[in-house]
Order: sequence, then structure tokens, then C-alpha cells
Amino acid sequence: MTPGENQTTAGSGAGIEIVSMPAELDLTTSEGVVAEGCAAIARLARLVLLDLTGLSFCDARGLSTFVRIANQADAAGRGFGLIAPRPPVAKILRISGLDSRMPVFASTDDALALLTAPATV
Repeated sequence: MTPGENQTTAGSGAGIEIVSMPAELDLTTSEGVVAEGCAAIARLARLVLLDLTGLSFCDARGLSTFVRIANQADAAGRGFGLIAPRPPVAKILRISGLDSRMPVFASTDDALALLTAPATV
């Protein structure tokens, strides 16, 4: 998948956007992913999820992509999370500490259940 082929789809609830990743997230694909994530935020999605199921490689530029989108979502008051990273990507998220900076979920259903649940007081 090239940067222009990233797919953004509506989730199972209103205001939820799921952005699919290319097979590799690096220098050549990162700007397209950032553009897709920021476009989802600009469409006033209350929750933006990056679907990592197809992502098999992620370098430092890819990690920066996650941080840039997460920062944009935070600044706009939107929810953000990563879905289903493969073991090599999960490992780099863990090593970099980003798995504690942003929510990482095993599945879309897990993300939606937690992030769309009503807040308890």
C-alpha cells in the first residue's frame, strides 16, 4: 500500500474512524499515514484508531507517525488508539515505551468497548 492508498473507514459507531496501515511504515509511507490520521481528526471523529493488523515493519519514522497523530488527537480532544499490532511491531512499541504513551488494543472490538464506554464517576 502506498501513502495515497491508506484507507479510512467508519467504525461501528458514529464519529469513529479506523485508519488502515500500509504493510511497512517508514520514510516513504509515513507522511501519507499522518495525512490520513489528521484528516480523520479534522472530520471531527471523536475516536481515531490506527489498524495495525497489516503492518509488518515499522521503523523510527513510523513510531514518529503514531506520536504525531496521537498529539494531534490529544490537542483536538479526540480519542486515539492502536489496534492489533503484530509481534514485531508490538515489540518496538514496548521497547520505545510508546505502548505506555498510547492505548494499544488486541482487537477493534476491545478498543471500541473500552474507548466508547460511558465514563464512570
